[in-house]
Amino acid sequence: MASSGKIFENNWRKSVPNNVFFYRFRDSSSGWNPIEELRFTPSNIADCLLFDSNKLYLCELKSHIGKSIPLNCIIGNKTKKKQVDDLLNASNFKNIKCHIIVFFSDIEKCYALDIKDFFFFMQDNDRKSIPISYFESIADEIEVLKLRTNYKYNIDKWLKEKSNN
Repeated sequence: MASSGKIFENNWRKSVPNNVFFYRFRDSSSGWNPIEELRFTPSNIADCLLFDSNKLYLCELKSHIGKSIPLNCIIGNKTKKKQVDDLLNASNFKNIKCHIIVFFSDIEKCYALDIKDFFFFMQDNDRKSIPISYFESIADEIEVLKLRTNYKYNIDKWLKEKSNN
């Protein structure tokens, strides 16, 4: 049975509009079989990218239950810390937007947190988790439509709002 994270990623992919290029980076073997002795474990900058002919969006996708998401779910190890650093670097280039997309599954809310806002949170707080109130105040909310057993995310509307910024 697929994990809730994989189900979220699949629902996200199915929600991408036809006029937006989508690419899902391949997972490394260490993601599902963490072996310390691996000599080479590629790390991806994000879970996926979206390109709407104007901007490139690098998205790290997270699904979580609760009113906050632990930081160790985002930067729990050295590879994830490097991923945040790489996303921060990429976000300095024109027309590249980097986000951590978090779906709070139990309350059916989805937010796109800019990687710079995530970094500022880490610098300004000694908390071990990011409360949903931070997402509500600073992140973009992405509309969620509950289907029979899955969800659809209004990525089209979110990208149109972002392209106007």
